[in-house]
This record gives sequence, structure tokens and C-alpha cells, in this order.
Amino acid sequence: MNSESAEYLIEVSLGRFLRERVDRETIAGQIVPGLGRRYRPDFRSERHRLIVEFDGDEYYRSVKKILGDEERDAAFTAAGYRVVRIPYFVQLAKPVIAGLFGDAATDHGDFLQFPHGFIAKTVIMPADFCELGIARFEADLLRFSYIQQEILESLRRAARACGDWRLVYPPSRRTDWGSG
Repeated sequence: MNSESAEYLIEVSLGRFLRERVDRETIAGQIVPGLGRRYRPDFRSERHRLIVEFDGDEYYRSVKKILGDEERDAAFTAAGYRVVRIPYFVQLAKPVIAGLFGDAATDHGDFLQFPHGFIAKTVIMPADFCELGIARFEADLLRFSYIQQEILESLRRAARACGDWRLVYPPSRRTDWGSG
């Protein structure tokens, strides 16, 4: 697959996916009423009581954003919503769609053609994440265990391409999966 010409997941394409395969009345960027706070999730489906957030690299680099996400998720959950977070290095392929959306999605086939992981040359690598961002990334690796090897392989390729693992992943957190 040629990742240079393939479309990768961004917030706009995520909205298109949600409207096409989950709920055509998906609400984008509007305040959720009745929470006592003015939280604006990326997307909301009232029909499925679903909040969907697309986490770009800044949600791995900023402690304030990470802690804010925890607070928002707790408020959404307390209000009866299920929160789905999609990291910027995960794509909407069949296993991801099935794992995240289950019966809410009308079609579990691939939505976009782009590999999982840190593929683009300009992508922010985990080496640039804050400590809480690294912990979040490692939790995401477990949460997306069914595509974990693809994500890790993308890090291996990036390390080989730049010639220095320290530019890809913090040396203090690197484990044996990084070799090769």
C-alpha cells in the first residue's frame, strides 16, 4: 500500500465515517447539555449514547490536555455516554471498527486505506510525548492489542530510517520490542 497517496484518519474523515456508518445524525463539536460544564466532544451520537474523540498528538504531549480528557470522560460516562477515543496513529480498519463500535457500526469493513502506526514523515513520535502521554500511549497499545504489532513495527521502521531510537521512543521506556 502506498501510504503517500492513501487517506489517513483525521477529524473530518472520522465525522464522515460516523455519519455514514454509525449515526447519520451525529453531532459535531456541540456542548453536551446537562453536564454542569461546557464540554464539547468531537462527536456525539444521542441514538447510541456515544461520545467519540479523536486524539491528535497534542493529547499525548500536554499534561493539561490529558488530565482534562480524564475529567471530561468521567463526566460523559456519569451522564450515561460511552466514550470512544481514537489515537492519531490508529486507522479505521475492520478490526478497529468492530472493536470500537461493535453493533453501532452498520459496516465493519475498512473505511480508509492507510497503515496503522507512525507512518508519515512529519508525524510526532512517542519520544516527544510527556510522561503521562507515554503512559497513555502504552495503555493504547494494550487497548489496541489486535494491531499492536503494526504500530510497533512502524516505530521500528522509523528508528531505522532516522538511525537513532532516541528520536522515536524514550530510551528509559524502551523494551525488547524495539530491537530489530
